[in-house]
Amino acid sequence: MDLSNLSIRWKLLAGFVGLALVVLLVVLLSVSRTIDNRIRSDIDANFREAGKVFGQLQDIRFRQLNQTATLVAEMPYMKAAISTGDVNTVENQIKQELVDLLHFDPMIAVEGEAGNFSEAADSIGLVMVFDREGRPLGQLRDAVLPDHSFTDRPGVASALNGGAPSQSYIWEKQEQYYNVITIPVFIQDQVIGALSLGYPIRNSEAEMLAELIEYEVSYVVDGNLLATTVPSAADAYRTQLAGTIRETFAGGGSRAATVEMELENDRWLVYILPMGDPGNTNAAITGYYTIGKSLTEALNPLRALQQMIFIIGLGGIVLAVILGITLTNNFTRPINLLLEGIGRIEQNDYEHPVKVVSRDEFGQLTETFNKLVANIRENLREKEILLAEIHHRVKNNLAVITGLLQLESQNADNIHTERILKNSQLRIHSMATVHEMLYQSQDFNNLSFHQFVNKMVGSIRNVYLSNGHSDPIELEIDEVQLNVNQAVPCGLIINELVTNAFKHAYPQGRDESIMIRLQQNEDTVSLVIEDRGVGLPDDFSYEESDTLGFTLVRILAKQLSADIDIDTGAGVGTRITVSFEKENKKGASSSLNIAGHPG
Repeated sequence: MDLSNLSIRWKLLAGFVGLALVVLLVVLLSVSRTIDNRIRSDIDANFREAGKVFGQLQDIRFRQLNQTATLVAEMPYMKAAISTGDVNTVENQIKQELVDLLHFDPMIAVEGEAGNFSEAADSIGLVMVFDREGRPLGQLRDAVLPDHSFTDRPGVASALNGGAPSQSYIWEKQEQYYNVITIPVFIQDQVIGALSLGYPIRNSEAEMLAELIEYEVSYVVDGNLLATTVPSAADAYRTQLAGTIRETFAGGGSRAATVEMELENDRWLVYILPMGDPGNTNAAITGYYTIGKSLTEALNPLRALQQMIFIIGLGGIVLAVILGITLTNNFTRPINLLLEGIGRIEQNDYEHPVKVVSRDEFGQLTETFNKLVANIRENLREKEILLAEIHHRVKNNLAVITGLLQLESQNADNIHTERILKNSQLRIHSMATVHEMLYQSQDFNNLSFHQFVNKMVGSIRNVYLSNGHSDPIELEIDEVQLNVNQAVPCGLIINELVTNAFKHAYPQGRDESIMIRLQQNEDTVSLVIEDRGVGLPDDFSYEESDTLGFTLVRILAKQLSADIDIDTGAGVGTRITVSFEKENKKGASSSLNIAGHPG
């Protein structure tokens, strides 16, 4: 798009609106980016704080399990039962002696569960006793006791070797997952077996933690979404969360990470924290705490703010348009008024000054312009008066010369001298007529040439027609406006050709008939002078004729840049056509170079 063709008003208006749009976009992007980053940063910081809660929870759980297991392992009757290696003895000790001892509230109580632990064993979790080979000797659950060794379970082999637990491990038993520690059972520094104690991983714990930290909590164990508070958690979420965890901790990874993921067209930020040491190769089952926050929901205030900014921005654009229109109108109005004033001057209207509508630089420019126009108007009036006076004096002087020639012609002693004086009288009268019209006209550049022709033909009649003769001149004159520098030579051409027709076309006194036709077709002026006389001689040559009349016609036609066409013949008369282009010719109209030609 070519902006150079636009007016200043539209350029200014486009500038105001464009500036408002740029500001709106910059503000929207800046605010959105800043608030988005701030929200993400706040959520991530809160995630790390919440992660400390999980770390503390894991540490408390480990210590509580360790203390409880150590207490049980040090009981003499439990050591005695384990040392017998009898399954029934161990089972009876666990279910009769330990059930009351272990009757304490778990870290996270199960709602609605009360009474003895034989009815609600899961509220405590997992209790198993192993012999020196790792085979089960007893358990809390009322289930068939496994008959295989548990040394493949993390922590069991270490305990049977006398090692103290350093962390808890995740076990899976009968489709239930537990956080488990295993400690050795000693008699006189000899390991006689091992005791495993664990709490179940339950959804109620996740719900309680979610209320505490005000985020959505999930437990992912062995690639399964074991517990979650995320509403309507779909299989896609389970799959995606498990895949995200695998990718995040594929190489051992850090102990925590924040990732972004999609859930049912909803963007979520998820903080992932391992339940144990992710680099521990002894852990057969890995588990992770996840803290989730809907980023879409968290960014709702940002969306509302964006909408508010957008509405304010639209209002700003509307205000910018209104302000732009107002300012551009005020800014461009003086310019438009000046342009209108210049247009009036081009139409030669100097009478109406430009209205001053401001007091700034444009107002000063307008006042200066008006003063300049006023000076031009006064100068033009003085020049018009001076020109009119000059034309009046020239006309009067030419009239005096015409009168003198007329007196001389009356005293002439031969016809040839009289004709010369009459011809000169008509030529001077033709020029005097132009000056008379200029004196009377208000526009020196456009003369009513048809009126000039009528006056000039009237003068020729007065000179060549005596009383009682019929008028032989027929006129077909269009209304033609000519510049003075074209009117004078064209008038003199008419004078020469008409007087020539009077003198030579009808030598035998035949009925005289002379037609003068003046027409304008667009910018082309056509002058035709036609008679029905004897015609020009056979050997006549317009270009080589040395008579004063045709010499003058050639000079005058050259001034007009006119084409001359002569059609003549015996018995058919003569028709001379003069054609030229209408234009504002500059220079003196009376500069006729006739030196050296006969009079």
